[in-house]
Amino acid sequence: MTPQQKAQKIYNKLVVHIQRYDEYVDDRSKFKTIQCALIAVDEIIKAGKDVDEFADSYWYEVKKEIENL
Repeated sequence: MTPQQKAQKIYNKLVVHIQRYDEYVDDRSKFKTIQCALIAVDEIIKAGKDVDEFADSYWYEVKKEIENL
């Protein structure tokens, strides 16, 4: 799975839950979803430090793709 595909997959999983609890589905929902996805990826990066350089660079690419959503 490419970093772009992974970023979209994470976003799609989170947006459903965030929109469920927002009164209005708007740009705030998208912003909240992106922030949650970035937090999740940051935790993955922290947990994987010094484990695998390839995985580390992959997750940094995923993070960049999420920021571009």
